[in-house]
Amino acid sequence: MEKVKLLDKGVIELPIKVRKKFRLEKGMEFDLFFDSETIYLKRIFKSIKDKTFKEVSRPFREMAKKEKLKAEDVAEEIKKYRKKG
Repeated sequence: MEKVKLLDKGVIELPIKVRKKFRLEKGMEFDLFFDSETIYLKRIFKSIKDKTFKEVSRPFREMAKKEKLKAEDVAEEIKKYRKKG
């Protein structure tokens, strides 16, 4: 069990261990449910059509950065893919 503290303006900071485990990022939205003594958070998963291009492309940008790809490399791969289609 993890302990958290209620901060200013009702903010609860989730421990890094929890954020990493559930891949939680700033701006994600949750539904809040509660009963007499328990508070539940349920992550809201957006449809891909409700996400911005930046949100959708983030994993690809991170992968390209990790692989040290340059913009030219990415442009070349896009050209190759388009020729195949």
